[in-house]
Amino acid sequence: MRIAFLHQPNDPYTVIRLKYFISQGHRVYSITFPKKNQKQRKVDDLINIELPELFINRIFLLKRIVYIWHIYKITKSIDLDILHIVDAKSMIMSVFSRSKKTIVQNQGSDVLKIPEIYPWLIIIYKLFYKYADAVIQDSKIAQDAGLKYGASEKNNKVIEIGVDFSVFNDKVNKGIARKKLGLTLEDRIVFSSRGMASIYNIDTIIKSIPKVKVKFPDVKYVFASNYGSFSQEMEKFINSKNLNDNIIYTGFLNHTEEMPYFYRDSDVVVSVPSSDSSPFSVYEAMATLTPVIVSDLPWLEGKFITEKHLITVLPKNENMLAEKIINVLKGEHTLDLESSYDIVHDKINKFKENKRLECLYKMILTGGGT
Repeated sequence: MRIAFLHQPNDPYTVIRLKYFISQGHRVYSITFPKKNQKQRKVDDLINIELPELFINRIFLLKRIVYIWHIYKITKSIDLDILHIVDAKSMIMSVFSRSKKTIVQNQGSDVLKIPEIYPWLIIIYKLFYKYADAVIQDSKIAQDAGLKYGASEKNNKVIEIGVDFSVFNDKVNKGIARKKLGLTLEDRIVFSSRGMASIYNIDTIIKSIPKVKVKFPDVKYVFASNYGSFSQEMEKFINSKNLNDNIIYTGFLNHTEEMPYFYRDSDVVVSVPSSDSSPFSVYEAMATLTPVIVSDLPWLEGKFITEKHLITVLPKNENMLAEKIINVLKGEHTLDLESSYDIVHDKINKFKENKRLECLYKMILTGGGT
C-alpha cells in the first residue's frame, strides 16, 4: 500500500507507526505541518514531505485550512491508497484528499478536552467526520466522545499505538541516565516525562516535593523539560521552599535513544493529568518495570488493577501524591511489576496494534467494513 500520515513533526508515537508500516514493505510518506525550529527527522525509507511555512498558519484551525490545496496536490500526485490524518482538528483535509481512502485518528485531547474549550469546534466535527472512511482512537472513552460529536459507527475502532518492546523493555540497562545526571544508585529519583501544559498538573508534582523532602531530603524530581519552563508562580514556590537542589531539568529527551534509560533508572514515574485517554508514557514506564503513579481516570477501567499494577491518586492532590511517593520510596508499597509488564506486552504491543490497523486499511480499501 501507499500510505501517508499527516501529522506534527517528530511526534514519537506517529513515528512508531511510520516505522511499522515501512517494516512491512509499504511505501510510507510523512506529511508534516511546519513547526518552529523543528523538521521531521529522517527515518530509513520514509519519504518526508514538509508543508511550507505560511504566516497565517499560526492561527488556530486556519493552519489546517490554508493547506487544503497542498494536500489536494500532494495526495493526487503520489496516488495514495490511504491518508491517515493524525488529529481530528485536521479532518477537513479528508474532504480534499485525493487518496483512495482517508482515516481520521482522534487524539485524546481532540475529543475529551478541546470541544469544552472551543464548543464551536463541535460543529466542524459534525460537518467533516462523515468524510472519513474510518476513525480510530486509543481508548473507549475517546471513541464514545467521537461518536457523540458525529463520528460514524462504521469502521470506528479502538486501536492503540502500542509500545515498542524493542526499545522499552525489562532488559534496558540501569545506571545510564543516573550517570548522565551525575547521580548515584543511592539517589532517589521521581521522574515526570509529561509536558508543561496545565492539563498535566506539573504544579501538583512540584507542590508534593516539600512533603517528600521531609522523609528524603536529597530526593531528585527529574522533569523532561528545560529550565524556565515553569510558571512564575511555581518558580516563586520553588525558591521560597528551597527546592532548586531537588529539581533536575533534562531538556528534550530523544524518545528512543534516551527516554528508556530515564524510565529504567527512576524509582517511580508520576503522571497525574486532569484528563487522559491512553497514556503511552505510562505504558512505556511499566514496560521497563518501573512503578508508576497516575491520576484515577476512566481510561484505567478494565486495563489494570489499581494498587497492584499501578498506584492511583486524585488529580491536583499534592498531599495524596506525596504520601504515595513516600510509600514507594520507602518500599512500603510494592507492585506486581512483572504482571504489569505482561499486561502491557500482551494488550498494548506495537506489533499487534499496528497489525490491526494494517488490516483495517486493507478492509476499507476492498470495500469491507463493520
